[in-house]
Amino acid sequence: MVMAGRSFPRLMTRRHHDFFMQLGQLLVRTTHLTILMRRLVRFLADEFARQQVICAVRQGDEFLIVGTQDTAWLRQADLCRFARDHYRQADRGKPIIVSQIASPDMRHLLQAHAILIVLPLFLQEECVGYVLLGEQPGRLRPHELRLLERASSELAIALRNAVSMQQIQQLNDALQQRISDATKELRISNRQLQRLDAAKNEFISMASHQLRTPLTSIKGYLDMVLEGDAGALTAAQRQMLSEAFLSSERLVQLINDFLNVSRLQTGTFVINRQPTQLNGLVDEAIALLEVVATQHHVELRRRIQAHLPEVLADRDKLSQVILNMIDNAIYYSRPQTVVTISLRQEQGYLVFQVADHGIGVPPAEQPRLFQKFFRATNAQRKRPDGTGVGLYLAKKVVLAHGGTIIFRTHAKGSVFGFRLPLMEQAQNPRNNDDCCRKDQ
Repeated sequence: MVMAGRSFPRLMTRRHHDFFMQLGQLLVRTTHLTILMRRLVRFLADEFARQQVICAVRQGDEFLIVGTQDTAWLRQADLCRFARDHYRQADRGKPIIVSQIASPDMRHLLQAHAILIVLPLFLQEECVGYVLLGEQPGRLRPHELRLLERASSELAIALRNAVSMQQIQQLNDALQQRISDATKELRISNRQLQRLDAAKNEFISMASHQLRTPLTSIKGYLDMVLEGDAGALTAAQRQMLSEAFLSSERLVQLINDFLNVSRLQTGTFVINRQPTQLNGLVDEAIALLEVVATQHHVELRRRIQAHLPEVLADRDKLSQVILNMIDNAIYYSRPQTVVTISLRQEQGYLVFQVADHGIGVPPAEQPRLFQKFFRATNAQRKRPDGTGVGLYLAKKVVLAHGGTIIFRTHAKGSVFGFRLPLMEQAQNPRNNDDCCRKDQ
């Protein structure tokens, strides 16, 4: 009798241990709410030999109901009414004996479907759900009720975590859908922008071609008049015609800039390399801009090394780069200062530089200096009619020649220029994507 009396608690202890081991494994096996509830009701039905087990989890004002049999009879409204009427009266996490429910209607409803026990699942002061167990084929024993009571907190935590994971997944799905919708809209907008950009490039190219022809004619006629082909000119006439010629030259340069930007966008920008004397291009640019420098009270100082070798270059495009850099230096220089234009050979490269005593470039804006259509704030004030494409094109042209852009600036002015490889090094130009080289 003593041995029998001692073995019973040990059996119950082992039963409790096995129950909670299996329950713990089940609860951590999945975080999917519906799957977890289905596994839970099957487990409880097997453990307690019940034909009917129902698990209900609160989701807002509603319940998700899963059972071992058809649960259509257990309406959401009935379960909500039961929750309102009874969870406040119940001891937290203690099983409710259906036969002891005060409400005759609710008692009869549950008993009609052979429900014996209702286990409220509380998390702190909130009821998060219920477990309902049928009484067939027999009544639950006291130790089984204690098992349920001890398990209620674990069940509440596991189900609440599963509900939270479901909500997170729903939010994630909604977010993914919004991202997908936004991506589709962006793709549509991008295609529209591409079409508009293509139309813009086509217009720029067409307009540039259309404008360049009459401007070239105007420039040619002005040059002929200045040369005396139409008769002698007074000093005043020559001055005015010279300014008109320079304006036409600048217009041609601007049109060429926009045409080249369009070609870059459409992939038709071609570098036609041939042996070129770079000092000749520099001399031509200086001669052309002398009048502009005089108008701005700026002295152009030439420092070109003698007997320089040739480079393999696109003469027209490189000439445009040189003109642009010298022109910028003149316009942004302070009056009564010197713009120094230098060209020298250095370690297999020709190095061209234009140094001015101008307004410089603000430090915060220097990284964007060679971007398309970008102009520094002080440059906009100094020269409102600028386009912001000159330095962008200069970078593209120099890199296409396998060279590097030179740029440095300080409070007293700036230095712009480039390095180009000599002919023997230029046969295979580098694909250099660096914005610029800051020479010291």
